[in-house]
Amino acid sequence: MTRNAQTSLPHSPESEDKPNKTTETDACQISPVEQEKNWRFLTVPNLLSILRLLLLTPTAWAILHKPPLNWLAFGLFVLSSATDALDGWIARRFNQKSEWGKILDPIADKLTLNVLAMIMALQERIPLFLALAVLGRDVIILAGGLFLLAKKTFVIQSNWAGKVTGVAFFAMLCAGLLNVRWLLDSFLVPVVTCLVLITLVTYSHSFLISLKERKQKVK
Repeated sequence: MTRNAQTSLPHSPESEDKPNKTTETDACQISPVEQEKNWRFLTVPNLLSILRLLLLTPTAWAILHKPPLNWLAFGLFVLSSATDALDGWIARRFNQKSEWGKILDPIADKLTLNVLAMIMALQERIPLFLALAVLGRDVIILAGGLFLLAKKTFVIQSNWAGKVTGVAFFAMLCAGLLNVRWLLDSFLVPVVTCLVLITLVTYSHSFLISLKERKQKVK
């Protein structure tokens, strides 16, 4: 659920199609003007990511109040997810990709999904073990992404497993908000559990490959 990264820094969710494998040598060849453009902050996609963060508080408030605010929480969550899809399209269509986007987009995605998932897990709408598993996975991915960013390697981009997991997790939270128990218990919970494990393996593999490539560049 991300346009620029899910990964390491979240989706999202926030996606650029290919990893930006910019090495330190390549960075030296980028002009100061291009570097400044890459770090633009005031872009439409970044503002949409900030809007997604602002929507988190009223969405959480609506969830905590349960009925009759289930539909309000559902509507706010869908609106938040729509901004995630929209900012990715705008970033690609109007060439507004930025390094800030690679940070803001996944943070907004991961924070929104994990805060709402934990609230719903404590209300027993979704399994607590699954909310904790997703939280643990995202913490690991975020830590790895920040490490790579600090080393000036690249931010791990969302892959097919991450995108599928994001869609399935979104569906699970929607079902939890609307209390569709049969769909949760018979399909969504088992599927999301398997996908979370798959994404953890795939992102760990990408992280190890990036470290190996960096060591080879340094030598």
